[in-house]
Formats: sequence, structure tokens, C-alpha cells
Amino acid sequence: MAVLCAALPSFATDIKDYAGVNCTGAGSSNSYSLVSNYFLNTTSALGIRAICPVVRDRVSASNGPTATVRVHDPTSTDRVLCNFMSMSGDGTSLHVTLDDTTDAQTGDVTLSLGALTSGTAARDHYFITCLLPQNARVYSYRVVENNQTD
Repeated sequence: MAVLCAALPSFATDIKDYAGVNCTGAGSSNSYSLVSNYFLNTTSALGIRAICPVVRDRVSASNGPTATVRVHDPTSTDRVLCNFMSMSGDGTSLHVTLDDTTDAQTGDVTLSLGALTSGTAARDHYFITCLLPQNARVYSYRVVENNQTD
């Protein structure tokens, strides 16, 4: 009697953690610092946008990736707003999820960015952006590529 074994696709969760120091400021006039392992808005009064790259290495999705961002919101008058964005290979926006701090959430906060439902085709990519008020920071961010095959 012969036994046949077939290779089945492996389904796994791929978790990537990044330090906020990986982020960069959008625009040439932004003032920010990469302090220790985090991104800090050092402008005198303006909010700036941090762009945080993500390495996408899972290409066939049964459900889209999710993300969390650990931020510091120094004030109850301005919010930290983060977006998780997927883009096509030619730069067209496909899907965006977002979360922000509320007026009651100051100090260190974890923002949860829901699953992207588009942007899982070949050459599609995703990244995180955060609008940060003065003295706000991005400590770290995490991307979870759920139940995807290699």
C-alpha cells in the first residue's frame, strides 16, 4: 500500500514590530527628532505627519493585515491620528483604516487600526501615517499579516 503525501499551503500569522525611529517626516519643512527608538514632533506649534514603512512579505491573503501604533499624546486639546493605508503598485490608494486619541486619552496610548480589505495583490503595499501634534511621538508600531500563505 502506497501513502501519498502532498504539500499543503502553510497558514500562519506573521507579526512584525517596528521602532518609531523607522518613521520619517512628510515634507521638507517638518521639524522632528529620532530620539533613542522613537519619532518625536519637535515643531514649535504645528502638527506634522510621520510616515512609517512596513515590509510586506505575505502575498496571498485570506484576510487583510491589521496594525497597532503605540503613541504618546501630550495634550488633551490636540489628537494623534494614525492611518493604515494600502496602495496599488502604481500608487493608487486602495483602502484606509484609522484610529485616534480622544480628548480624554493623554499620555501613552495604543491605537488599533482595523484590517485592510484591499491591497493584497502582487506589488500592492501598505504603510502607516500619523498626524502628530507638538511633542507627540510614535514609540512603535506592529503589523499582523493574518492567515496568509507564502
